[in-house]
Amino acid sequence: MAFSKKALLPTVNILGTEIHRLSREHLLQLIEERYEEGIPTWIVTANAEMAVRAKEEAEVADVLAKADLRLADGAGIVWAAKQMGSNVPERLPGVEIAEELVAWAAVNNLTIYMLGAGPGVAEEAVLELQTRYPGLRIVGYHHGYFDEKQELDILDDIRKKKPNLLLVALGAPRQEQWIAQHFPSLNTAIAVGVGGSFDVWAGRVKRAPTWMGERGLEWLYRLIKEPRRAKRMLALPRFVWYIKRESR
Repeated sequence: MAFSKKALLPTVNILGTEIHRLSREHLLQLIEERYEEGIPTWIVTANAEMAVRAKEEAEVADVLAKADLRLADGAGIVWAAKQMGSNVPERLPGVEIAEELVAWAAVNNLTIYMLGAGPGVAEEAVLELQTRYPGLRIVGYHHGYFDEKQELDILDDIRKKKPNLLLVALGAPRQEQWIAQHFPSLNTAIAVGVGGSFDVWAGRVKRAPTWMGERGLEWLYRLIKEPRRAKRMLALPRFVWYIKRESR
């Protein structure tokens, strides 16, 4: 399947957010085609929690609507699409898509800038990625704990280095809000919010076992490992309730 800048991509409406119905193969093909055509691309990987935030907060909904591609990050989105009488080909976890883009960048000699996570984490993630992908060109990185003055310096650094790929790990929806505000003025082709990916690459956080991910239980694994996420997880029953109500 070929895509073009004029193509209307199929979507499914999940609580007011249009999620693109793309397989991994077609997503990567589309990103490559947009890059070759010189079309800037901002990618959002949306899970159930983000869908609820967008449902309940107009500001978040407005931000997500500006993204070029909105992917089904979590199993909850895939389930919701079925409840709405549609389908999403597969779950596209943000950390996996981010690494697919890193691998693509390495093969094509593209440059990367990494912004976010705690002090020291991005540096560890950079070292790990460069070990996995020899020759990977990471032209800059900075942690996510910056003040207004540091932010201006970071923006200036990104504009000067003109990375092809910008990975932003500030947590949702802050990373999406940051990209929405700054992406139009940055000299970068692709931007994606990657959540906790830097921590995973740095080895500070482990992903759920494959069997849990396949059964839509990654949220449970993360809750067990990070009990502080309990308050955020309260969005999940609201998500189910909203979907059941709208799919009647």
